[in-house]
Amino acid sequence: MAKRKGTTAKSARVVLVPSDTMPTCDPSQPDPRLREFVRMLARQAARKFVEAEQQRAARECLRK
Repeated sequence: MAKRKGTTAKSARVVLVPSDTMPTCDPSQPDPRLREFVRMLARQAARKFVEAEQQRAARECLRK
């Protein structure tokens, strides 16, 4: 293998090739991955809210 003379590329070109297994993106339809991510975040926020309310209720119950 020949040695390089210390030259580096000034820029790189990236070519995106669509995958045959990746479904095509329809901009008029919401992305199902995004929809599932938002649902996951909402469930997590709801869980944290319920836990915080249960802790608050337990603290108030102990004060009485």
